[in-house]
Amino acid sequence: MKKIFTVVLLLISSAIIAQPYETFHDFTEVTIVHDSLHLSDFAGKKVLVVNTASYCGYTGQLGDLRILDSIYGGPTFTIICFPCNDFGGQEPYDDSTIQQFYLGNYHINYQLMSKISIKAPDTAEVYKWLQRESRNGVANANVSWNFNKFAIDEAGNWIRHYGETVNPLDTSITNWILSPNTTGIEPRSNAAEVILFGNPAYGKIKLEIKPSKSTDMDVRLFDLQGKLVEIIFSGNVTGSRVINSVSTFETGIYFLKIAGGETNKVFKVSYIH
Repeated sequence: MKKIFTVVLLLISSAIIAQPYETFHDFTEVTIVHDSLHLSDFAGKKVLVVNTASYCGYTGQLGDLRILDSIYGGPTFTIICFPCNDFGGQEPYDDSTIQQFYLGNYHINYQLMSKISIKAPDTAEVYKWLQRESRNGVANANVSWNFNKFAIDEAGNWIRHYGETVNPLDTSITNWILSPNTTGIEPRSNAAEVILFGNPAYGKIKLEIKPSKSTDMDVRLFDLQGKLVEIIFSGNVTGSRVINSVSTFETGIYFLKIAGGETNKVFKVSYIH
């Protein structure tokens, strides 16, 4: 009987140990306007999580994050910022003042959360998960300053930690955003099919857009700093439409963004004049 009891205890202990790790989607947090936000709402999207501050030497990255969001934000990628006053006392104000500062000075469109604590003993649960391998199942990643960044995949899995010195527009981040979905989770979408003809593009940029229904589409070309170079097309697309841009841009690398309806696609284009 004692032997059977011991075996049962071992089986129960093994079951507890074998429980799966949490994901980003298991948490519910509070937004800057004090609404509850279920992070499972971001299933199917890559997410960049950033702890921010208004009076830091890296505060200018709020603008870089806005550029990143303007190029890639949409059905497959988003940004979530958590203001925090733990590092250098550089986010001293309340949520309302923080929101006014971010909107007024950096015109952000990405998700802004209520101010949290990252340092112990008051660490927010989501930041315990982000920093502890025992919670995320991948790696320990200590946040020691403002503007640390975490890459989360479409299934809510922890992918990578970037320190404050890594700019949001760094290729290590943009290449991750553009990398193929490998989780098996696809966003439910009636996005248009977009075909780019020629990359490098010699003398012109040519693409075909095939929406599932009549849709107003917008095609814009940006430089690597996120500055708009040209609006290539803006109008309604019904059926299949081929668009040719014959403008003479300078030779270089550009981002081609196609948006409209449920479509939000970005191509990194090498253009040769």
